[in-house]
Amino acid sequence: MIHIKEKNLNDRLVEIDLDGILDGEAVPVVEEVCRNYLSLNKQVRLNLTGLLHISRDGRDLLCSLNELVSIVNSPEFGAFP
Repeated sequence: MIHIKEKNLNDRLVEIDLDGILDGEAVPVVEEVCRNYLSLNKQVRLNLTGLLHISRDGRDLLCSLNELVSIVNSPEFGAFP
C-alpha cells in the first residue's frame, strides 16, 4: 500500500511524498499523479523518504520518470540508475 501526500511548495513546484510500498498496484496511481502535475507545467519533486519497499515495477517507474521529475531521498535499498 502506498500513501501519497501532495504539497504545493510554490506556484511552479509540487512535492509528492511517497510512504509505504511502491509496487505494481501503486505504480499507475503514482504515475498518474506525476503526469497530471507535469501536464499543468509544474515541476515535480518525488520524495521517497517514507518508502519501505520498491518492487521491480516501482523501479521501472522511477527510471521512466527520472528525466521528467526530481527524485530526492532515494532509499539505499531502492537505488536505481
